[in-house]
Amino acid sequence: MKLLRKICVRLTDPVFYRKRTRDFIRGFRSFEDGKSSRSLEQLGEVDLAVVVVAHPDDEVFCSGLICEMKEQGVRVRVLCLTKGEGGPCGDHPREELGRIRSEEMKEACDVLGVDELVFLGHIDPVGRGFKVFAPEVVPTDLASQILPHLDGADLVVSHGSGGEYWHPAHLLIFEAVKEAVARFGEGVPTWLTFSARQAEHPLPELVNWDDPAFLTLDGARHERLRLKALDCHRTQLGLFSKFARGEHADFIKLTSREAYALQHRGRSFVASKIAEAADEGEGERDHRGED
Repeated sequence: MKLLRKICVRLTDPVFYRKRTRDFIRGFRSFEDGKSSRSLEQLGEVDLAVVVVAHPDDEVFCSGLICEMKEQGVRVRVLCLTKGEGGPCGDHPREELGRIRSEEMKEACDVLGVDELVFLGHIDPVGRGFKVFAPEVVPTDLASQILPHLDGADLVVSHGSGGEYWHPAHLLIFEAVKEAVARFGEGVPTWLTFSARQAEHPLPELVNWDDPAFLTLDGARHERLRLKALDCHRTQLGLFSKFARGEHADFIKLTSREAYALQHRGRSFVASKIAEAADEGEGERDHRGED
């Protein structure tokens, strides 16, 4: 009976068909990914980065990048769509979960050195049966809410095009950030999405397979800090243990290598490339002068 209910839910879920279509098309494609960057330098000068996620604990997907940026003196602002009211409750009453999870996220962000945490105030719907939901807001309206928080940002980081594991709220964030970046106009920030394609990722079900990796980071040296931040999400540790098929600490080890897709080249990225090209041209002129 349980399996039958699960099948019925899947067959009435449009996201299920979207995922299956992507998987089918991907079977006819070949990926020849080149070596991706292993440094933040290619992004140009980054003073302010804005991370946009759907739930408390989603910042774990890019916690290595946050650690890396803080080491380089980058200011980091995190926007969170919901307080995670619809997630696993553990031993807590449902009506208390949003407050508890928001406090957990504040603790985690403090550990990571995040400068500002902003909750966007949307309610996380409770899952029913085998299905989870996104808040009742359309991407265009959410983009309007996100835009003011991107003012002055050089970089924005968000969920990928497949919502990692096709979570509707993650997909909503991707579409809303896409809309916000398109509307930004002059001075648009560079946009990266996490969990980009890695051919041998140990947790392939969490990968956005249609997002080619532009930048990769080895976060092994940040493992202690990343685990300390994840430990703050006490109500959700069982979920990460489930992802890792072991202990939640295993999740940190298995995701130590982070990959990011370049969704949009912003002003800092373009300025960096122009400067790089100018330096190369100057070098060529110097070389010709020696001849």
